[in-house]
Amino acid sequence: MIMMRRAAALIAASVLPLTGCGVVHETLERVTQVPMDQAPMVEVDAPNPALASDAVVADAQRSVIKIRSLAHACEKILEGSGFVIAPNRVMTSAHVVAGADGFSAVVDDQEIPATVVLYDPSADISVLDVPGLDAPPLSIADQPAPTGTDALVLGYPGGGPFVANPARIREVIELNGPDIYHTTTVSREVYVIRGKVGQGDSGGPLIDMNKKVLGVNFGAAVDDPDTGFALTAGQIYPQMVTSAGNTQPVATGACIT
Repeated sequence: MIMMRRAAALIAASVLPLTGCGVVHETLERVTQVPMDQAPMVEVDAPNPALASDAVVADAQRSVIKIRSLAHACEKILEGSGFVIAPNRVMTSAHVVAGADGFSAVVDDQEIPATVVLYDPSADISVLDVPGLDAPPLSIADQPAPTGTDALVLGYPGGGPFVANPARIREVIELNGPDIYHTTTVSREVYVIRGKVGQGDSGGPLIDMNKKVLGVNFGAAVDDPDTGFALTAGQIYPQMVTSAGNTQPVATGACIT
């Protein structure tokens, strides 16, 4: 794998106050450090803006779910994105549910209660059980996407409506950096993309033009808003397999401060 030179990747989730007079979107001040002494980033053409209106977007939208988590311990509402991986099962980022004690999937402005059945802060992946969710699973890509591949970042940036951002694959790298709590160093296989990953896109899918999930969006470069990061399908596959038999709720750790 080729390593990349970037200063840091900003975890992209929306955070709202649980109490108070207004709704204020804030940024989680947590970053994934990337070594500065590695090979330069692969350059690719700008994403094709026409992809945002491609038929695959409308087809995939039903399977991309807004996730809302209530963290009473830290008085926050965490909002991110997720996608259906199996009947009644939604994958999202671990930092979207970290420290929360109430969870829901928001579909057509209706909140469906959910429980977390897998929480992996090292990989930054969680899986929710959402009984009664009427949405088809997305298929997972079985091969890595090569440099230059057209892609789409799907999610609910800023806790707002569904958005599809065109993207292009730069490269696949082994990213060494801290877990979501900054307590240990982990290595994860990620896509580096040319395209926008905004606050609230965390946990949403990066898909190709065949509606295959290439990976899970989780961050953007601090010094380059045109560069985003997504865990590869190969990186998230173990969590998919492990969560398949999970039926009991699991703890979601501490809040990210």
